[in-house]
Amino acid sequence: QQQQQAAGTSSLFGNQNQHNTGAATSSLFSNPSQPQQQQQQHTQQFQPQNLTLPQQQDLARSRLAQAGLNPVRSDEKPIPDRAATLLRKWDPQSQSTLLQSYLYNAVPAVYAPFYNAPTTDDEAKWEEALQTAPKLDLEAGSESLKNIPVLVRGFWDLGKRVEYQAHTLTAMQTRLHEMHASLSAVMTAHQQRITAQIESAKRAHVALGQRTLALSVKLQVLRGRGFALDQAEEALRKQLLLLEQGVRDPGFGGREEEVWARLCGLRERVRWLVEEGRRLEGGAAVGVGGAGSGSGGGEEGDAGRVVPRHVLEKTGRILADYETQLGHLGRELERVNKEYVEWEADKGSRAGGR
Repeated sequence: QQQQQAAGTSSLFGNQNQHNTGAATSSLFSNPSQPQQQQQQHTQQFQPQNLTLPQQQDLARSRLAQAGLNPVRSDEKPIPDRAATLLRKWDPQSQSTLLQSYLYNAVPAVYAPFYNAPTTDDEAKWEEALQTAPKLDLEAGSESLKNIPVLVRGFWDLGKRVEYQAHTLTAMQTRLHEMHASLSAVMTAHQQRITAQIESAKRAHVALGQRTLALSVKLQVLRGRGFALDQAEEALRKQLLLLEQGVRDPGFGGREEEVWARLCGLRERVRWLVEEGRRLEGGAAVGVGGAGSGSGGGEEGDAGRVVPRHVLEKTGRILADYETQLGHLGRELERVNKEYVEWEADKGSRAGGR
């Protein structure tokens, strides 16, 4: 190595450098010059020049591996590739993200075949989610439904879904409150109109019974004295007997009790609807609060616990039946009132004729 350095020096700087180096080495630095040259050689060995950054990194790895400090793995990916893979796993917009799961929407079974996988979803995974969709528990006679998978990526999509369900629940709550207000209005109108008419008819019936009793006493007295009733009085007596039989008929009381029982059942139904609405409102608040911690577990509890459509339809039919029965009761009261007015008019005309 010293000969090569001397040759390189003579070729570049001529003989003068060679003589100066030899003189300096022999006279002044005869002994220290050798360690300095060895140190320069080691420095040139550990600090190679004219190498790119990847070559320097490979050289550093090889020397660390020779020293036993950092063994090289042939299957280890570079750090930029590993960082890109990690970013894809946790990016909600990526196809291979871990923050994704299939949730389900309940649609009518007749429209289920028209739903297909979106272009941004994996069709094989969508078909697998469709095959493993949970079954819906439906009551007899209700409309058949089927679950359709919907891909949710990240907390943003999950939050939008929960927000949409909260809006739907609020709309249903508003509808239930409207139904409750309508039922309360019907009950109030019934109490103000029908109940008042029934009480008035009862008072008129009591007065009519007292007058009929007084008339019967007079008739009995007249019959005991030998006075015979004319044809008009006999017809009036028969009409009074028919009215008494109609009033004391058990069927009339039974119809009245039946209508009252149905009204009580309607009140209980209204109370149940109000309690069910409050329970659903509380379940929605709990579902929104726990959405962050249960992002991977699905959403079986949330949508589902809304009021089914068949319950609303059944409630509408019950209300229509009650309205029909109330109308029938009103017509019966009008008929009885009309007969009573006719009887009063007939009685007044007969009294004026005498």
